[in-house]
Amino acid sequence: MQTHRAICACIFVCCSASLFLATPASGFCFQPHPSVACNFLNSDAVFTGRVISVRPTEKDGSIDGYYYRLSVLQLFRGPHEKIIEVYTGNDSGGYYLDSGKEYLIFASTSKGELQIGNCDDSAPLSEASQTIRELKRLRIPKDAEIEGRISFEAEGGIDFSRSPYAGTHVNRMHVVIRGTAKTYTVTCNHAGWFRLHVPPGNYSADIQPVAHWSIHPFDLSIDDPDHFVASTGHCSGLQFIASPK
Repeated sequence: MQTHRAICACIFVCCSASLFLATPASGFCFQPHPSVACNFLNSDAVFTGRVISVRPTEKDGSIDGYYYRLSVLQLFRGPHEKIIEVYTGNDSGGYYLDSGKEYLIFASTSKGELQIGNCDDSAPLSEASQTIRELKRLRIPKDAEIEGRISFEAEGGIDFSRSPYAGTHVNRMHVVIRGTAKTYTVTCNHAGWFRLHVPPGNYSADIQPVAHWSIHPFDLSIDDPDHFVASTGHCSGLQFIASPK
């Protein structure tokens, strides 16, 4: 499984990064936050389960992280096991579970183990009914999926914790996605999102010029719009920022 997914990728940035005014100061998630479909495609295990044990790990005398063993209630993808173990680090990117409680889990393989983080859509089962309804309708495609967003910068920066993001979106902007064999043009919706399916391969993406706006790839985009690989059964995530000229 590719390790670039957003779903648990978090990065530490110095507190002077004023672009993220409403985000906790210690850690940030790559953007755009993926749809349920993309999160599903880029996860190695998606399931609901009940936490049956919690095991902390230590490093240099302090807790480094936690291993959770969950009794599987419903499996959407991943190992066909009755019990699945996941790990989360004891840091700003960690997602913590309570013993005896039930959760919807999105986990990805890193360093040979399934890991969870607070950039995923993992959630208490009591809060996950809509996500579960979407998961039941999903299938792994035989091609590759691309989704992305153009976010418009307002005075004071962009608040990625809000939906839609701060700023006013220009409706029906056009994204050009160039592959080795074919070029695609897709139109953004009213919130700046675009999605399409493509054959697997190497691609680049850019935005057709818009008056009064300078549009460029976001530094913390999940995938680099200037060059990314679209893989079978996976979802690439592209984030652009529009700044007033």
